[in-house]
Amino acid sequence: MQACQSQGNEGLLKRRRRSLSSALLLTLCLGLMSGCSTQRVQSVRTAPRAMTADEAVAVQSRVTDCEWRAADQYDDGRYTVSELAQRVMGVCAVELTKAALAFGLSPNDPQIEADQFRQAVENIESARKARTKRR
Repeated sequence: MQACQSQGNEGLLKRRRRSLSSALLLTLCLGLMSGCSTQRVQSVRTAPRAMTADEAVAVQSRVTDCEWRAADQYDDGRYTVSELAQRVMGVCAVELTKAALAFGLSPNDPQIEADQFRQAVENIESARKARTKRR
């Protein structure tokens, strides 16, 4: 009789474990699904709106102004254009990040970084030309 009871208890324990595992799995899935649906609703609400031309110019102007100021401050002839561009991008990192985000771009995208570097080089060269004309 004890053998039958122990087998019955083992069966009961196995069913309870399965039931608890199923309940835990169900709770986890429901939690994940509700988290996903919340995220989706939030992302829909914060979808970027179209930027006007004036807003785009304002965002880009802040970056250009920062790069020109940094080029004027750090361009003393000791650095190559590439070194100076890296320094300028470091000084203007906040403006560059804000601009990338404003345009809906990832600031960590290698292509975006390459474009920002090229733009920094162009702004440094333009700032140099403007300084030689002023002298």
